[in-house]
Amino acid sequence: MLPSETPMGKVQFMAALANTASLRLAAAIAATLPLMLAGCATPPTDPAAQRTVLDQTNDPLEPMNRAIFDFNDKAYTYVLFPVARGYNDLPTPARTGIHNVIDNLGEPIVFMNKGLQGDLSSAVTTVARFLVNSIFGFGGFVDVASHNELPEPKAGDFGATLYTYGIGEGPYLVLPLLGPSNPRDTVGMAADGVADPWGYVFYTTYPEQFGVVFGKGIDLLSSRIDDYEQARKTSLDFYAFLRSSYRQNRRFDLGEKPGTDDDFYDAPADRDSHP
Repeated sequence: MLPSETPMGKVQFMAALANTASLRLAAAIAATLPLMLAGCATPPTDPAAQRTVLDQTNDPLEPMNRAIFDFNDKAYTYVLFPVARGYNDLPTPARTGIHNVIDNLGEPIVFMNKGLQGDLSSAVTTVARFLVNSIFGFGGFVDVASHNELPEPKAGDFGATLYTYGIGEGPYLVLPLLGPSNPRDTVGMAADGVADPWGYVFYTTYPEQFGVVFGKGIDLLSSRIDDYEQARKTSLDFYAFLRSSYRQNRRFDLGEKPGTDDDFYDAPADRDSHP
């Protein structure tokens, strides 16, 4: 299945960019300073309306986040999008196969997290998917499991595992290149990277790790270019739209119902129709 056919949240591209141990640990370390600043941030107390907006968006680092957001937007537009468009020139079966292999390599992490979450049924399903696709799907190139009523479980990352143990998401963060996130999911990305068994077997050097991370990011981004650019054209505040979009997608993945404290942008009826 292509990325656009799954209910992954907007920053699936961002999560894909942090899929190895070293880079995910770097992302976690990079998030340390914003977290310290967040603890020292003093929200406006007058007028009351400003305080209400701050509490609703939970974005005390907005000036810094917007600066990083602007950098990311330029990096996507002038560097990553052109590469992703070239990737889209590959035949559809080839792109689908590459994406399926990437998903298959991620199954051990999903299995670990589903076990930690106490979701043994999904953990067993994950093992079955990995075996079926690896054996009968030519190493995962063909997603045989999904065609045989073995769907991919949702929320198989360590950030979701922390959520099941009652850890809150914390303030909104925008990470360089990785994009929308929060402290809980940033730590989760680092933990998933450390636990990734393939990083100790197949891609053990920094050039290999970078190549894998870059390839995963381009694969995911390739199906979202048009949505991203359309949202940028039509949003009154593109930063606020992506912030809301990210949170609503993430909460959907975690099985939450829409709350009254959601950001002011409403998610489209088709939740996969926006970046």
